[in-house]
Amino acid sequence: MDKNMQYHSDTQTLLGTKQKTYIDVETGEKIQAEQITKRAYGQQQFWKVYLMDFLHILGLAESKQMDVLVYILRNTEQANNTFVGTYKKIAKDANVSEPTIAKIMKKLQEHKFITKVQNGVWQVSPLIMMKGSEHKKSLILNYYDDSNGQENSESEES
Repeated sequence: MDKNMQYHSDTQTLLGTKQKTYIDVETGEKIQAEQITKRAYGQQQFWKVYLMDFLHILGLAESKQMDVLVYILRNTEQANNTFVGTYKKIAKDANVSEPTIAKIMKKLQEHKFITKVQNGVWQVSPLIMMKGSEHKKSLILNYYDDSNGQENSESEES
């Protein structure tokens, strides 16, 4: 590792600076600049769990709740962790009754798995599920925290 680089374990990055001299080929002028280097390493280790096999082991694979959860997981937009689906659409596609969908969605909200953005639009918690880089994770978490903060302050005002 370069002696000018420092490892920051909280962000899993190497940061370093060094002075560089550049020469303008047209004028011969020497230009001093500070070069900043950043290397992000990301998560070193992870577990991969095959959801359906895991749920089968727990005896939950036949549950209607799991059908709905898997439907949400498969249809969540990975770019921004949003899921678009009305109760009617979810019921039709997952082959579950609308009253059951209503109960499941309420339960998922209570457990902070999803947050209702508007009718038929849901934000899936990036703390529980997300796909992408560390940078994307921080962007989605900031957006998620901001939108939850607004909802909490609105409900306190009521």
